[in-house]
Amino acid sequence: MPEAGSPLQPGMTQWKYALIGGLCSLPFTTFSYWQTGSELSLGAVFFGGILAGYLIGRVNGEISGVGVRVGIIGGLPVFWVVFDLLTTTFRLAGPVWFVASAIGATIVFAVLGFGISALIGEVGVRVGRWLAGNQHDQSTTVGNS
Repeated sequence: MPEAGSPLQPGMTQWKYALIGGLCSLPFTTFSYWQTGSELSLGAVFFGGILAGYLIGRVNGEISGVGVRVGIIGGLPVFWVVFDLLTTTFRLAGPVWFVASAIGATIVFAVLGFGISALIGEVGVRVGRWLAGNQHDQSTTVGNS
């Protein structure tokens, strides 16, 4: 008998697990920057990626793009760092070219920050998928030796 309701499309399933992993890591990355005011730890993005990869691996879903999405969501505090850098940059005294180059460097930093976060999320998802694939089935009996 078919189940009631429409099944999730593959893209929706990927977003579902990416949101779970990314939103689980988001408070920890935010807290890491709030606590120091100068450093942003992306370790939580790795663990959020592991969670998402494990969950999607248990349902044999496609992991393509899930890690990048986890990294983008978990790395949203990069915007906070960029905002702090921009406010500092606009207070700089100097020629226009100097301030403009500092703003350009801040934009490059933002792109790199999200890129590193996406890479960390992707590695985490692959580790989680590997962990899900290496789980032994709980229903097998031990006495079949």
